[in-house]
Amino acid sequence: MEKEKEPDVGKKQGIIKRLTHSGQLTRFIIYIAASIPAIIFIFLSLFSFLKVINPLNIDLGDTSFIFGTPVDFLLMAIFIFTGVYGFYEFMRLRRVRKIDERFPDFVRDLSESRRAGMTFTKAIMYSSNGNYGVLTPEIQKIARQISWGSSVDSALNAFAKRVNTKLINRTVSLIIEASRSGGNVADVLDAASKDAREIKLIESERRASMLTYVAIVYVGLGVFLLIILVLCKSLIPSMLGEGSAQAASAYGAVGIGGGGGMKAADVIGLFFYASIVQSFGMGLVTGVFEEGNIISGVKHTFIMMLITWILFKIVIMGI
Repeated sequence: MEKEKEPDVGKKQGIIKRLTHSGQLTRFIIYIAASIPAIIFIFLSLFSFLKVINPLNIDLGDTSFIFGTPVDFLLMAIFIFTGVYGFYEFMRLRRVRKIDERFPDFVRDLSESRRAGMTFTKAIMYSSNGNYGVLTPEIQKIARQISWGSSVDSALNAFAKRVNTKLINRTVSLIIEASRSGGNVADVLDAASKDAREIKLIESERRASMLTYVAIVYVGLGVFLLIILVLCKSLIPSMLGEGSAQAASAYGAVGIGGGGGMKAADVIGLFFYASIVQSFGMGLVTGVFEEGNIISGVKHTFIMMLITWILFKIVIMGI
């Protein structure tokens, strides 16, 4: 039995070691931390759907609203996962951006050290004593790996995998090729530093220009929700009967369009589902505008969906 357990323990330790080495351990922990409460709310949604638990009427003084429908719990699961993961990605991208900004300085210092007659290994060890902001711990980690016997190539490749940006992957590949080929490495490092700085400048200009589109998306969502608010509070109740908006508070526990004609609660429920889907899609699109990838839109999805849910739950459907 003990012999059978040893490979499993070794495998677990190997997985953790690989995650730590690749810089993915924090991401893995965040996945677990976000998934556990999200799964709990999914089960609560199922229990609410099966009538095991009943919705609560929450009183806020001037208004009150119903919480605890299957849709409420399902959205809570989405909010928790997108909120935790979105905040983590926001902090990670901000850190990576700062690393990208300081990396050309590190490459420039390597070039100056090489011109002073240092070997490539000594140049890295010397640079590890410098101040490069958030990049400093990564350079010190590279220096430690080299001092423990790792080659310069493997230490730099491990660094590139941890940070994993196009700029650093490209520059590290260039540095490794330059160190292997020999010749005037200092000139190659100078060129790599200038190239990295120019790429970072172009990315900063693109990001600044895209902020306008990010603002437009948020304004568009605000206008959309304002129109929905006016329709649900004024036009729809007057057309389909007063007082029906309050019935929409239980939108997650009732069907839509059952029985006779269309009711105000049915229309408001449809608007709610449409607004949630709209907020989800607009959040992802905003991430593409901002950073060029969908993952960056997770935080915007969380913000937009939460605003939409609060507006409908308290303002439109509030009693």
